[in-house]
Amino acid sequence: MNRLVNAFLLTSLIAGTSLVIFSNHWFPIWLGLELSTLSIIPLLSYTSQSRSVEATLKYFLVQAFSAALLLNGAVLNLWISNSWDVNSITSPISYFIITAALIIKLGLAPCHFWFPDVLSGLPFLSTIIIACWQKIAPMFLLLSLSNLVSSEIIIVCSILSVLVGGWGGLNQISVRKILAYSSIGHLGWITCVAFFIPEVSYLLFLFYILNNTAILLICHNGSLYYLSSLSKSNVVPITAILFSIALLSLGGLPPLGGFINKVIPLIVFSLNGNNFIIPFFLIGSLISLFFYIRIVFNTSLTLFPQHSLNIVSFRTGNSSLSQPIISTLIPITIWGLLLLPIFFLFI
Repeated sequence: MNRLVNAFLLTSLIAGTSLVIFSNHWFPIWLGLELSTLSIIPLLSYTSQSRSVEATLKYFLVQAFSAALLLNGAVLNLWISNSWDVNSITSPISYFIITAALIIKLGLAPCHFWFPDVLSGLPFLSTIIIACWQKIAPMFLLLSLSNLVSSEIIIVCSILSVLVGGWGGLNQISVRKILAYSSIGHLGWITCVAFFIPEVSYLLFLFYILNNTAILLICHNGSLYYLSSLSKSNVVPITAILFSIALLSLGGLPPLGGFINKVIPLIVFSLNGNNFIIPFFLIGSLISLFFYIRIVFNTSLTLFPQHSLNIVSFRTGNSSLSQPIISTLIPITIWGLLLLPIFFLFI
């Protein structure tokens, strides 16, 4: 694809997300969501692979349906309250419709069905856009409406997402599907915290994006699409070490930085007297930790059958534009736990 076309589409994608973030009017918000969706479709379908085209079509249909649902909820609220303002939702039906639209866009359970299928059919660079950037606008909307939208619905969806995200990734052999279920579980943690302290959710979501981007870039550089292909990273031990550390951090294993995304929500739940939901989150986290350790085992502790004359090298012969980004994100992944005192300023 032409570079000018790529630049135009990426600019439109950023503009659509920015329009959602900086608007208090439902119509520009819907316009920004549609602009982001229409900008990303050519970027996802520029390859001729039928699997990518199928995943792009699924993504477009789901996003178009959720955006239409959100607009219907906003129009219904306009009819009842005579206002397009985001903070003037008064109808319970509007609450439910808008919440359902945001849940579908984020891929939270029980509306998560589309997310693993879409991610498994796209290249890793496209997966970064879907799993990280395209989550910013609906997550920002959900966090902004945390004082208005019924918290019971989101708490139930968050618990289901954590359990589904852990259980769904157990029997997968596709790395993209495993990371998709991991994303579902992490979003469950973040959205549940939003209804107690939204500011903490912003920080947790930012840290999740940085950690997930680092892992997806490493997978892109090594073409690590399936568990059987993870042994290729053993040819470069440095890549195997960084990939393993980033994965364990994403799983929330202390003392790595990803432990923040587990310990801070548990503290928030405990301080707000919601101890009854803590066991569900702990069970989902422990289940998901199993497939993180499974990936690390296949990456660093096993060698698949290969020629006996293969020589393990500590350097790669090719360089990539993503290497500086990975070099910047990995230290945040490892030492992010040092940022823990910042979170206590909001608790």
